[in-house]
Amino acid sequence: MTSPPGLLSRVRRGDAIAAALLFTVGALMIGLGGFEPYRDVPLAVRFVPLALVCLGVVIRRAAPGWCLAVGTLGFAAEIVIGLTLATVAVYTDNLYSFARYGPRRRVRGLVAAVVGGVVLLGVLSYLDGANPGQLMSNLAIAAVVLLSPVATGIIVRQAHDRANLERERAEQAEGLAEVRRREAVLRERTLMARELHDTVANYLSAIALQSTALQARKDLDEATMRTSVAAIRSSSVEGLAELRRIIGLLRAGDEGEELASYRIDQVPGLVERIRAVGLKVDFEVEGPQPKLPGEVELTVYRLVQEALTNALKYGSDASVVIGFESERLTVRVENALNRDAEPVPSGGAGLVGMTERVRLLGGKVHAGLEGDRWMVCAEIPTGGIA
Repeated sequence: MTSPPGLLSRVRRGDAIAAALLFTVGALMIGLGGFEPYRDVPLAVRFVPLALVCLGVVIRRAAPGWCLAVGTLGFAAEIVIGLTLATVAVYTDNLYSFARYGPRRRVRGLVAAVVGGVVLLGVLSYLDGANPGQLMSNLAIAAVVLLSPVATGIIVRQAHDRANLERERAEQAEGLAEVRRREAVLRERTLMARELHDTVANYLSAIALQSTALQARKDLDEATMRTSVAAIRSSSVEGLAELRRIIGLLRAGDEGEELASYRIDQVPGLVERIRAVGLKVDFEVEGPQPKLPGEVELTVYRLVQEALTNALKYGSDASVVIGFESERLTVRVENALNRDAEPVPSGGAGLVGMTERVRLLGGKVHAGLEGDRWMVCAEIPTGGIA
């Protein structure tokens, strides 16, 4: 454990230089007779009060309490032997320094003491027979010498505190802005990753499964081979087109253009494309479809797309039911599991992205086994949209 630095090590060079200059000027004034001779004392004694208040200047920031103490001692001695303009002027710096750098609680005590001192001076002047003009003059001088530096120190201190507070607020605001910027970047990256996965995974899964089937079958005739190759080409071309569209939107950066604009009425086309790959899919819509926000329609499309892609990878047949109610819509996709299906590489991001989409709309998703079938069920509130 290190000990705190000593007093001398805390003294600032500028304060020491200022004290030396003030003492030199004050000593010159005293040497030229610039003082009130209340007491007949040797000339050398008159330099002592000046030295004390100048010593206070040396330690004004290193030890504000001691600065005020030695300065007040010097000022009191000055009052006894005779006032000097230089000593009085330097003592105002002692008062200012304590008000500026001293403990806040003791600064309030200093204000009370200074006010009491001015009032006491007024009472003594009155008892000494001073006329109203002299009394006001004495009070004004005392206020300038005692109250003014204290008030100035307090004002400067408060201004400095406000500046520090504003700087801290600015730093906090800058830090918050950086956090928000990172969050925005993360949201954009998550959105791009989700869109790329949802858009391209369906096509690539179809291509992988179709090519795997071609490799496994050695007895295919030319017509079947051409049909399968055509289906693979169609999936690759459509997937490439979707990828180009998303990249184009990302490059454009138009705030008013949605990254993807799929709708519920495009789900039948999605189902037909999955059927063309070879998966049996039953599709049904329950209830009249109301007018829905674009993000709700996009979420429903992506949810069905991801569920059917998983069914294509791991299932044998599937059914899709979209139900519309007054306050919500439901999406239910189920498929039988194909235990003999060859595993297709997957990053596991599809279910996560599906859940994120639905939860952003205030809905909920459940995915899991129900008996021997895999079930994906989602509920999305619509708020009674008609």
